Amino acid sequence: MKAGPRTDLISRAPLWLALGFLALFLLLPLGQLAYETLRGPDGFTLDAWRALLEDDSLGKQLLATLRLGLVATLLSLLLGGGHAWLTVATDLPGGRWLGPLGIAPLVVPPIFVAMGFADVFAADGFWPCAILLGIAHAPFVAVMAARGLRSQDGRAYESALLLRGRRRAGWWLLRAIAPELLAGCLLAFLFTIADHGVPEFLTVKGKTWHTYAEGIFGRWTRRNTGTTFAEVQSPITAALPFIAGLGCLLWAALRLRANAPDRGVVRPLPVRPLGGWRWPALLVPLLYLGGGIVLPVVVLGRWVLGSAQRREPMSLDFARQSFQKAMDQGLPDLLHSVWLALAVATAVLLLAVPLARQAARRWGWLELAAALPAAVPAILLGIALVRSFHGGPALRQFGDRFDQSWTFAAMGYAARFLPFAALTLTAQVRRQSRSAEEAGAFVPRAPFHRALQLHVRPLLPAMWSAWVLAFVLALRELDLAVVLPAANGTAVRRLANAVHFQHEDWSGVIALLLLSIAILVPLLPSVLAGRRLSSLS
Repeated sequence: MKAGPRTDLISRAPLWLALGFLALFLLLPLGQLAYETLRGPDGFTLDAWRALLEDDSLGKQLLATLRLGLVATLLSLLLGGGHAWLTVATDLPGGRWLGPLGIAPLVVPPIFVAMGFADVFAADGFWPCAILLGIAHAPFVAVMAARGLRSQDGRAYESALLLRGRRRAGWWLLRAIAPELLAGCLLAFLFTIADHGVPEFLTVKGKTWHTYAEGIFGRWTRRNTGTTFAEVQSPITAALPFIAGLGCLLWAALRLRANAPDRGVVRPLPVRPLGGWRWPALLVPLLYLGGGIVLPVVVLGRWVLGSAQRREPMSLDFARQSFQKAMDQGLPDLLHSVWLALAVATAVLLLAVPLARQAARRWGWLELAAALPAAVPAILLGIALVRSFHGGPALRQFGDRFDQSWTFAAMGYAARFLPFAALTLTAQVRRQSRSAEEAGAFVPRAPFHRALQLHVRPLLPAMWSAWVLAFVLALRELDLAVVLPAANGTAVRRLANAVHFQHEDWSGVIALLLLSIAILVPLLPSVLAGRRLSSLS
């Protein structure tokens, strides 16, 4: 049964809308920024790029960024990879309970972890910053390593174990999961070097080094004081080469991930007994979860009880006062953040489904295009959106106040987090049977009903995971909120300002409520269905 032109147009509408969104909220802003660096007052010029080459500070910022990224990624590998291996492939005590918690640090905004570190330790230098970011981004390595371990057939490992011994079998297993492991490390590295908020927070006093992302933001905040064309364009010329480098890393991570598909496991890996190391091995997940979850929560709880002030001892009475202040001063921002995250997660899912199907079935390059926002630092993405929609060509399509609206903030967040949903769904589509879809095309049903049954229904579990991930990331986003005007009123942005002005009491209440929401939403289906989480996913 052949579909008519109108039916075919309707079925392709979601894909064209998603492609239009990418063009309008990613390619157009970035393209306009690149164009403006070449268009001076007197026409075409390379002055901005010549000034970039003569800037001595860029080399120091790049070196500091690479050092930070490598150290933090190594720590992410040790903690995230160690957590996945211990909870998936060994008889670690409580491994079945600790395993699913490996994703938990992802729900904690890195700035909260920074607050916890700064409250307990002298966290004002390179190493505290590297440790914090290593813990914050270890979930990427943990999830990818766990996926790699679960994709291995236990029979092949047992054969290697019998023929070559435990050490050689271990090396075989490491080589087998290396693509997934390296992809997780590349993602952790990418997010570390693109982070602006945490390095600035931890080293704001007595600053002796800056990351590349900090340099971009510093140039952006000083752009109005520039007296020359090159000075005004300096944040853009500094950022574009950075995007190119991050894009190469993202492409490498996607290629590694694509080379490690699920293999239809018949028998899972055998559980390796740790012997006398069973209890000492608990130190790895405890350190990981302690630094990523427990420490921030304890510090925030102490703030609520009054630890940040010395007028009176910590008490429940002070906590009640903190709660009342939070309801008066921070509740509107929290509600705005929740509604914004709900809108962003829904928009991301609607955009990601058609992009994922097309990337997995026909246009392989579309996967890289959909993932491109992950290679753009949030600071630069915000700058590009503001420049394009504040007096730029895109603004005239929406009105004079569009760039100040919550809709604009939601679209900016959606562009930022689209890659996570698109990559998750693309991998799931690749696992679906093509023959089943081809056979379903002959069923005499309406195209919309057939699409729901053949394309959408098998993706529902992955769609829920993608929606939850986008919701949590939108709820904790800080870097983009610094630049977008409407997002300045989000809870995370307000908390960063409140702590800076020593309002830790009610800030701790809002932060704990934010974490509770971020944790409750992913757990809600399991709680309602009475099922226990059993894997790191």
